[in-house]
Amino acid sequence: MESSASWVGVGPRLRGKEVDLIFPDRCIAHLDMDAFYASVELLRYPQLRGKPLVIGGRRVEPPSQGADGAWQFARLRDYRGRGVVTTATYEARALGVHSGMGLMTAARLAPDAFLLPADFAAYRDHSMRFKMAVASVAPQIEDRGIDEIYIDLTEFPGDPARIARRIKEAVRTATGLSCSIGVAPNKLLAKIASEFDKPDGLTLVGAEDLPVRIWALKAIKIHGIGPKSAKRLEQLGIHRIGDLAQTDLALLEAHFGRNYAAWLHAAAHGRDDRPVVIETEPGGV
Repeated sequence: MESSASWVGVGPRLRGKEVDLIFPDRCIAHLDMDAFYASVELLRYPQLRGKPLVIGGRRVEPPSQGADGAWQFARLRDYRGRGVVTTATYEARALGVHSGMGLMTAARLAPDAFLLPADFAAYRDHSMRFKMAVASVAPQIEDRGIDEIYIDLTEFPGDPARIARRIKEAVRTATGLSCSIGVAPNKLLAKIASEFDKPDGLTLVGAEDLPVRIWALKAIKIHGIGPKSAKRLEQLGIHRIGDLAQTDLALLEAHFGRNYAAWLHAAAHGRDDRPVVIETEPGGV
């Protein structure tokens, strides 16, 4: 889903407080591949599309092909061991399975899910392909790992959504895979936006969207707030980003220290001055 966005402050009010939302004149995109490892596997095993699929575990038997040509796949219910979920398709996630979960726990939630071993050589190959495809359209890239990048679109003329659609098409042509892109005035908001409409999403977020869309999210949706910090915030009655935005800085400093409190306060108001750190050779993983 796309939304119109402008990069200027709109001066909304939050419970009687005037909020300064003036953003720098930048346009940053965050690209996140959709269920990356699982999606690569589905290129090889398209018969598993639309079914719950989990990647991970130790000593998981790879698929085998019978004399009749039919493929045989391991099922999650048959797994025994201490392995964890590396990733899962959206169908498996809908059943409660998520990355980092023990496979035995996942098996109780989705016993009929298919189980495949990880193939990191294939994932690195597709990672290189998608990054090179993006670089052919927009070379100002910051590599953030095997399946995500930031892209500086500030100098591109015209509609950011048009450029993002070109990038998405280039990725699909090069890899056969979909990605989701968030476009915003900074990296913090772009990363949040890339999660709004997965899979295959494109979302633009501007200053006017902060009180409407961002403040309604749970505080942990801000990259940099982990489970421990989120729990401490909840103990203070701070559950959503909007709650954090209206919390006095002095209270945050008392519980989190001066530096982290200042960052929490800025992040809740959508402020992030970090530059996109350009990679000279996109595709290295």
